Amino acid sequence: MLSSFPSTRTQTHWRGITNPAFWLLLCFASTIITLIITIIINATVSSDGHNDYSAGTGWTMMLPMPIIALLWTLIDLVVCRFTLLHPIHALVMSLLLALGYAVTGAITIAMYEWDTDGSWAPGVPMLFTFLLCTIYMSYAARAIHAGKKMSKSDRRMSNLQGSA
Repeated sequence: MLSSFPSTRTQTHWRGITNPAFWLLLCFASTIITLIITIIINATVSSDGHNDYSAGTGWTMMLPMPIIALLWTLIDLVVCRFTLLHPIHALVMSLLLALGYAVTGAITIAMYEWDTDGSWAPGVPMLFTFLLCTIYMSYAARAIHAGKKMSKSDRRMSNLQGSA
């Protein structure tokens, strides 16, 4: 089903290492789940007086990362489908999203009380999405490495053919 989703240029650059659309859709779905949990928790529990540091702290701290990730993965899905999603771009994108999710998830879990309510709950899907971004990053690095090996062998073959 997803094998025909990426453009031919994207498939060529990824050299059969993985289907980037699969990992982008996983990150996209995980980001949507994270965003929904974050909105629900902030609308109900996080704003309780005893668990809120100041007005809007939960919204300000928890919401920007899922929104940025949602927009970024949506744009990358469109790029993957219609033009070229280069593995270097995927590596940088997944690195930035992984770092953002790791920091935001850790802060979200650390700043709220565990025993009174579930204000820390958005941190769990954030750390899960961090894990998905890290796996996607490793596949992008493998695709970059495979491309470098391929370009070296192409140069060697052209040198051999030119000398004959």
